[in-house]
Amino acid sequence: MLFLLGVRFSSSRSSDMGSCNQLLRALKRTLGLGRRQLSVGQRQVVLVTGCDSGLGHSLAVYCYQALHMTVISCCHNLESQGAQLLQQMSCAAEQDRMHTWQLDLLQPASIDQVHGKLGELLAGRDYQLMALVNNAGVMCFGEFEWQLPEQIEQQINCNLLGTMRLTRQLLPLLRQHRARIINVTSHCGFQALPALAPYAASKAALRVWNDALRIELQPYGMEVVNFVPGSFVLDSNIAARQQQQAQQMLQAFNAEQLQHYGRYFRAFNEYLSILGGFKKPNQLQDAALLDKFRDALTNAQPETMYIHEPWRYRIYRWLFKLTPAPLTDWLVLKFCAMPSFESTQCS
Repeated sequence: MLFLLGVRFSSSRSSDMGSCNQLLRALKRTLGLGRRQLSVGQRQVVLVTGCDSGLGHSLAVYCYQALHMTVISCCHNLESQGAQLLQQMSCAAEQDRMHTWQLDLLQPASIDQVHGKLGELLAGRDYQLMALVNNAGVMCFGEFEWQLPEQIEQQINCNLLGTMRLTRQLLPLLRQHRARIINVTSHCGFQALPALAPYAASKAALRVWNDALRIELQPYGMEVVNFVPGSFVLDSNIAARQQQQAQQMLQAFNAEQLQHYGRYFRAFNEYLSILGGFKKPNQLQDAALLDKFRDALTNAQPETMYIHEPWRYRIYRWLFKLTPAPLTDWLVLKFCAMPSFESTQCS
């Protein structure tokens, strides 16, 4: 009996000490104590997903050219123009600092291959794995009734489950190097938008998963950051297949749906025609965005979340928090400024 009481007392004392350490750590972070920039160079390795175009491509180039880090740029298609540009950087480099690997988040074998290659790379030289940047994602516009099951599942599988699979596979390596995880989410994770229900669901789930992971990994000296970059849909290929996806939706309509939605569906997709087609990789020239990313990547004590947004986004996000649901719904429609069912019936 005395032995059991002693065990309980010892366990309680250990628990209290752990709780005190957690509180001190929380207070230190709240006060911003310990924030400082870490020096990085070719010895530090960063792995970025979704580098074929848009934000991922720009972040890979930034880490390579501005931060002089060793970069693993993961692309869905190694024949894409963005992947080829990254490969050319690798060929032109005096030192092998740009590695361009194929990664399909929907294929476990592809994730296994990246995991194996990363382990070999880290074992072969005196590298420090600095960060995993989960940026890859897909998007499909269309009301929930329109979207096909495979379109819905692709967004959930790529944006959420694929990101989880990759992170889980790499976690032992990340933990051993005390690397950080930067998850690129979206404003849609805070406020869902019409015609983006599956995408918003995937990003909201990613945000909550990010928060849980941050708490889990703190005892191991790891950082988990939510990075919200604003809208770059016109500068990437995240919605490049929108017109093909819309055609698939239309072909799946039954007679009643076609009669009910026909005029609205046509106006909706004509408005989105600017998204169609694959665009050249465009290196973002947004100094403020890159400064925030650099802090997320290289600060010894990064913020838990970085939000980059124009004033329009900031004002609407503030209003969304203050207004009751009916007014929020109306504000969301004003924010989206897309063709509505009512407007197409009046014309």
